[in-house]
Amino acid sequence: MHSALRERLGAAVTVAGIAAAVPSIQQTVSHITDDTYRAPEVRHGEGHVQYHMAREALITVGSIGAIGVGLLAGPRRGRPLWWAMASAATGFAAAMWSGGPTTGKWAPNRTALLVHLASTTGLAVGIALLRPGRERS
Repeated sequence: MHSALRERLGAAVTVAGIAAAVPSIQQTVSHITDDTYRAPEVRHGEGHVQYHMAREALITVGSIGAIGVGLLAGPRRGRPLWWAMASAATGFAAAMWSGGPTTGKWAPNRTALLVHLASTTGLAVGIALLRPGRERS
């Protein structure tokens, strides 16, 4: 595939993966102030679950930011920046799927599962297409 076409396609698929994650990100952010996410029995305080939602939201901003910087670099992106993008996307996607092994529930509902699948697939395929050739190490 021609490198300019691969770059455009990779960027578009990566952006689609980010866009697919927006409902999940919005859901996480909404939990920060949702009083039903308070747990009075938690040893570290009833707002501890909300603290974790805020922390997850901030980590998400960093992950998406790293991916965005790599996208903005365009064809000048070298291997170190590509690895940063790939690592950020992997961490972001891993967090979405962490419920399965920790709680036995991969997503709270079918819509969430589809959001996770679309986002993970878009990020993985898009960033794979953006991988620099050996000449741009």
